[in-house]
Amino acid sequence: MSKRRSSTPPSSMVSPIHSSMAFRYPIGARSATSRASRADRAEAMLYPRLSGVSRWSRSGVRRPVLLLTLIALVLGALATGGERVDARATPAPLVGLETPIPAQLVAGTTAVVDADGDCLRIRVAPGLGATQVACAEDGSTVTVLEGSVEADGYTWQQVRSDSAVGWAADMYLVPTAPEDPEPIAPVEPVEPVATDPDPVCDTRGTPPGLFGDLPTQGGSALVVWGGGTTAGIVHQAALRGVTLRSVWVLNDAGRWTSYIVGAPRFVNQRWYEHFPGGRIPSPTALFVIAEPPGTGPATGSIALPVTTANAPRHAGGPAPEVEAAAVIVIDAASGKVLHEHNARTRLPPASLTKIATALLAIEGSDLDAWVSADGDYGMLDPDSSLMGLAAGDCFTVRDLLYGLMLWSGNDAALTIARHVAGSDAAFVSSMNAFVDRLGLADTRFANPHGLHDAAQFSTAYDLAMLARYAMTLPTFEAIAGEHSWTTSGSEVILMRTLNHFLSSYDDADGVKTGFTEEAGKTLVASATRDGRRVIAVLLNAPDRSSAAATLIEWAFTDHTWPR
Repeated sequence: MSKRRSSTPPSSMVSPIHSSMAFRYPIGARSATSRASRADRAEAMLYPRLSGVSRWSRSGVRRPVLLLTLIALVLGALATGGERVDARATPAPLVGLETPIPAQLVAGTTAVVDADGDCLRIRVAPGLGATQVACAEDGSTVTVLEGSVEADGYTWQQVRSDSAVGWAADMYLVPTAPEDPEPIAPVEPVEPVATDPDPVCDTRGTPPGLFGDLPTQGGSALVVWGGGTTAGIVHQAALRGVTLRSVWVLNDAGRWTSYIVGAPRFVNQRWYEHFPGGRIPSPTALFVIAEPPGTGPATGSIALPVTTANAPRHAGGPAPEVEAAAVIVIDAASGKVLHEHNARTRLPPASLTKIATALLAIEGSDLDAWVSADGDYGMLDPDSSLMGLAAGDCFTVRDLLYGLMLWSGNDAALTIARHVAGSDAAFVSSMNAFVDRLGLADTRFANPHGLHDAAQFSTAYDLAMLARYAMTLPTFEAIAGEHSWTTSGSEVILMRTLNHFLSSYDDADGVKTGFTEEAGKTLVASATRDGRRVIAVLLNAPDRSSAAATLIEWAFTDHTWPR
């Protein structure tokens, strides 16, 4: 989220009893301050026409020797650096996470609840699944008791709020300074301890994208894919004005396996068996067949249909009123709108922009590829949310995605954009082409991070449909619902999500928060109960997390789904 949050803690929080959110880096990692400084005819060519054989079921394609030679030549030309070294197999040691966990708050002192305008749930035991015994109001004071335990990605501190005793996530507790602090004794200098060298940052592999001449007039072509998903291949072709009909790859048995664009998943079952999880490694040689211009669907539309089939039915009272400039609640499976207010009004989305940024990276790049940060972030407000990248820092795309989604790193957004598309402008152009293919006519992006730009806008409806698509991707779903992540690149960074909704609503599983002065607090929230997902979007909502929880709970309790 583009929340104007300083990358260095306030001086009042620099003490031995800081909360876990007081510092961006664990003990032993650099501080944010130090880091900031540095076609049919084509099908006939591939296989013979077989009378009575469905287009969807042709198989047993004969392997052309010439094509295999071309594949070897193309791969040889692109393999400039050999195999990547997976340095994450030997990550640098993370200091300060031994068991038992040292308490970050001192027993007998007090702490102030800092829960982004919501109350902080106090549970009978440490863990998100434990029963709630109380909810401490934002800004209230609790007493710190003995006991600190790690569970579900959080450090849980035992506290007393009024007469209730229980466990709360310490990242939402800010310790109060003692009235008469003990003087801190000077620390003798210690010789530096030798540590393992930084992981090898091998960025010489095949870069993201499609390489080769695409058949712009229809027909077939041999290309090489730099990693990602099949949807990413179709999108990259669409950016070059080509609508793909099918994509082919040689499987391990030397036979052709096809992906028919737009066909039901069961038709492409063998493709997904060959590429488990739907991800295609880098580099992969592909044979593509394209539609002649003007004969196929415009640039491969990927808009998810909105249907009444299996849609929930309203069976209760009206939606609760919440304070927000725009609101929408939808059923993710059908796309049915359950409630909306000003949902088609164009407003600044703030860091909800990063949902689109993450999607393009997930679909269009190798998540395990190493990326070296260029450090060119001078256009960013230093008080905006940052992952804390400096020039020369090396992380995988996966690490950068967690920095993008959990910490809402604007520097991570720029680094991802430059890796995937080569430049900020090219990535923004790809973002806009992507939302066009999703049919989101009221969304336009001007940057990949969401800091305010008058030319950047969206609507609650468009953002709900964007999130609906995003949550169909297993990788995005996993990242958007994660509570914490530790990087394994040139720096070890422990990140905990800034999305308070994830820990404040029991069925929450995503997605993203945002904030700028112009946009106010924004939120795309997702929750799943009994296999049914509801998505809510709130724009300029002061109490976004509690409002989202109220709306989603209404959706679950006041609607019935077909069995």
